Amino acid sequence: MIQICRGFTGEQWKQLRSRLETDDRAGWSCAVDVFERRVRERFISCIDALEGADSRLDVDVPAGAPPDCSTLPDDRTKVVVPGFAIMGLCCLLIETLQSFREVPESSGEAAGPCSYPKGPCVRPGSSTTGLFKKFLRRPGFHGEFDVEATARSFIRGVRNAILHEAETRDWVVWRDEPEGRILERQDDRYVLNRTVFYRALKSEFDSYLVELRNPANIDLRRRFLKKMDDIVAES
Repeated sequence: MIQICRGFTGEQWKQLRSRLETDDRAGWSCAVDVFERRVRERFISCIDALEGADSRLDVDVPAGAPPDCSTLPDDRTKVVVPGFAIMGLCCLLIETLQSFREVPESSGEAAGPCSYPKGPCVRPGSSTTGLFKKFLRRPGFHGEFDVEATARSFIRGVRNAILHEAETRDWVVWRDEPEGRILERQDDRYVLNRTVFYRALKSEFDSYLVELRNPANIDLRRRFLKKMDDIVAES
């Protein structure tokens, strides 16, 4: 039996679903609790565990070090450097939360029958790039991504690069710098403070839960129901 979160099945959702077309307070409280648990189990708790496992065994390599393995630390400990893993999960969580808020934008699907070789045939699907950018401009990020070039660079150099190529482009991910800020431009690259970034993301998650519990947010709730139905249908 597929479970949406631990202890709550898709069949239970189908039975609960009929109560959610109206302001059934107990029903909606349960539905939001199920969603919150799902996100915490799949993302938040995982990121917290990675942060807790961070070995924090940074190594300084002097300028002009020889191109051999002499600078490798002489230890046999299990070292955990979780920056990329944390940012990968953060990006997946952003995709998740924004998809609950809004429908992905069309990327220009070609209409009509396939006209290849005289015209287009492959029909691209919806794009989440625009939605991702909108999420980065939510209040929790304090305007750090309001500049178009910065937002686009993050999407290309962090989200796309980590998820598709396991690297970053023109960005470095640090634990504690820049101090007190999400990001900072340094010469020809950006420095990202993953700890502050994650803190901003969690604040947006908490804000979404508050909005979802308010029956006045009819459109937000309608989109939530559509996404939850899709999850159950595809499970």
